[in-house]
Amino acid sequence: MHRRVVVSAVVAGLTWAGGCIGGGSEVVTTVQRDVSVTPGQGWVTEIPDISGSGGAVQYKARASQPFEVYLFTSEEDYMFYDTYVDGGDPARTPGGHDEVSATAEQVSERSYEAATPNDGARESVDAEGPYFFVVDHSNYGDATPADEPSPLSVFLDLTVTERALF
Repeated sequence: MHRRVVVSAVVAGLTWAGGCIGGGSEVVTTVQRDVSVTPGQGWVTEIPDISGSGGAVQYKARASQPFEVYLFTSEEDYMFYDTYVDGGDPARTPGGHDEVSATAEQVSERSYEAATPNDGARESVDAEGPYFFVVDHSNYGDATPADEPSPLSVFLDLTVTERALF
C-alpha cells in the first residue's frame, strides 16, 4: 500500500514537471492566413507581453516578392519604424529582435520565405512587451521592393505562446 502512494506521488510530480518543461503552453496570438501589404508599408499586429512567462514566437511567411519581418520589442522601436514608413526621418532605424526578425530568402524562382530559426521553431523573447510583429514591404531594411512594386500577399503562419504557470 505504501509503495502505491509513493509511486502515485512520483508520477504526479513528473506529470507536473513535464507540464512546466515541455507542455502547458497557452496560445495568445495566432495568424494563419494571407495578409496583404501595401507597397511602402507594413502589416502590423500587436502581441501582448510574454517575457515573464517563458513565452515564445514562431512563424513562417511566404510570398512571391522580397519582404522582411520584424519583431519590435518596444513601442519606441516600433514608432521609429512607423515614422519611417510614413515618410518621416526617424532618429534611428532599429532592426527588431535579433533572433526573430528576418529578411525573406529566395527559395525558388518565384518564392521568398522568412521564418524563425530552425525552420520556424519557437524562439524565446526575454524583452518586456508589448511587441509589434511587422511584415514589411518598404525600403526600411534590406529587402527593397521593385521600382514599381505591387501589393504584397504573404501567407503568414504565426503562433505566440506563453507558459501556463501552475
